[in-house]
Amino acid sequence: MGVPLTRAHIPPMRPRTGTSFLELIVVLALLGVLLGLTAPATLRWRDGLAVRAARDDLAAAFALARASAAASGGAVLVLDSGAAVFWVAAGGSEGRATDLAALYGVRIDGSGARIEFAYDALGIGRLASRTLRLRRGDAEAGLTVSAYGRVRRW
Repeated sequence: MGVPLTRAHIPPMRPRTGTSFLELIVVLALLGVLLGLTAPATLRWRDGLAVRAARDDLAAAFALARASAAASGGAVLVLDSGAAVFWVAAGGSEGRATDLAALYGVRIDGSGARIEFAYDALGIGRLASRTLRLRRGDAEAGLTVSAYGRVRRW
């Protein structure tokens, strides 16, 4: 006959490690719910960042146009509001065009026309006051350009 098995002869059972399929499904369902709740807020946040970055690029271009005007005897910031593209022309040459729609996905509200902001040799604008609104989704940011060419961000 054989030797009877006692507790001393049975190897100890190790606890099972890992996760069950049910636990995995519950965790994935919770992650899906959390993602569904946070996605709209994340998209609004991203749109807000994009319009503020585009607004800051456009404000920097106005500052460049004023500085270029003082250095070269006059400058013009050309803005195609329909395509959301702008560039600075000074001293007989045009600068590189910046496409805000391609870079940030924004549009500029307005007539869709080409607008020229001219600065004289002192860096003073000779234009009518104008407000530019940049939009992406529900987010909005803007610039107000005074008749003298100063820019206020909002």
